[in-house]
Amino acid sequence: MIKIPAKLTFLGLLSAAGIVILFMAFGINNAGHRTVVQYPTGHLYVKFSPGIYPQLFGTAEIYRDVITFDYDKEDSDVGSSIDQLGISVRYQDGGTGTVYGKARFSLPSDEETMLHLHKAFRSNRGVSEKLIKSVTEEGMNLTAGLMSSEEAYAEKRSIFTQWSSQQISQGKFQTKLEKVSTVDESTGKTVTKNIPVISYGANGLPVHLDSDLEDYGISVNGFQITDWDFEPKTLQQIATKREATMAIITAIANAERAKQDAITSEEQGKANVMTAKYQKEVVKEQAVVDAQREKEVAVIDAEKNVEVARQQKLEAEQKKLSAIEYKQEQILRGEGDGAYKRLVIEADGALQQKLETYERVMGRFASAIEKQKWVPEVQMGSSSSQDGGSSAMTLIEMMSVKAAKDLSLDLKVKK
Repeated sequence: MIKIPAKLTFLGLLSAAGIVILFMAFGINNAGHRTVVQYPTGHLYVKFSPGIYPQLFGTAEIYRDVITFDYDKEDSDVGSSIDQLGISVRYQDGGTGTVYGKARFSLPSDEETMLHLHKAFRSNRGVSEKLIKSVTEEGMNLTAGLMSSEEAYAEKRSIFTQWSSQQISQGKFQTKLEKVSTVDESTGKTVTKNIPVISYGANGLPVHLDSDLEDYGISVNGFQITDWDFEPKTLQQIATKREATMAIITAIANAERAKQDAITSEEQGKANVMTAKYQKEVVKEQAVVDAQREKEVAVIDAEKNVEVARQQKLEAEQKKLSAIEYKQEQILRGEGDGAYKRLVIEADGALQQKLETYERVMGRFASAIEKQKWVPEVQMGSSSSQDGGSSAMTLIEMMSVKAAKDLSLDLKVKK
């Protein structure tokens, strides 16, 4: 066994004591925190900035600069000051539900207010559980008490978030009871109830009671509601009422549509009547146009016929005049020819015509005589052949004399 010298042991103990004294005399404040130091004399001191501070054998309580309250549906993946699954609330109509969300709270930045907070709650956990958690849950429930579960489910979600934030940060609303008449859905009777409503000041803003967070210098710098849950009875009631409302809306819509259809049918009927009327008017106008056109055509045809008749009359008159002129011309020509022939006849006694006639007659006689056999082929007796020739000449001369006599033709050459 090795024996340690007494001097070395004393030095070791002295060093250890020095280290303990050093740690008890000084502390370190981390970023995002503040430390409240209470010296042995009872003096309190707050270290806000990061770094070493003199503790001097006093006590130190560490607070977070920002306390987070996570009441979401899922566990937070970062360390929160308060972490729980939703906040249970009860609505004005007695229905219950759960509100989910997150909130952040900043602690005071001045030493006096921070020391006031420290004296009241003594620790970061005390501030979180006894002050922030209770104020938040109370604000949620007071807000739920100002509306029915159906209103929170449907139409007042944004208002719920607004009212909750105001009551948590600025203090609870001052409320008053007001009588409201409603119809009991189970009995159908009208029921009068006293319900709490917000009191408003002369400026039109809600009146707030004293705020615990403001008293301790705590401010809300982040607040949100992410979801709501309602009890099954409330959900069934909301669903039933919604179905009834939808049925009413559907019925109203159907009635309105039927009304509109009736109006449309009436207007369509009027339109059809007007269409038929104007179609008749169109037919009438067409008939008038056709009749007018036929009239104009008939007038034009009549005028054309009159013009044709007038033209034919003019032509007939022209032909008549032409005939008269032709007649006169022929008469004049006949008279001229007659006079001419008469003068010619008077001039030579129609010698030319008579000679032509005489020539034709004598030619016919000659032709006839040529065909006769004046000398017999068989001669009986003692007659001479010259008798036949003499007879022929005698006949010719007789015929010539007769012709000349009939024509009053004088063949003698005048001296």
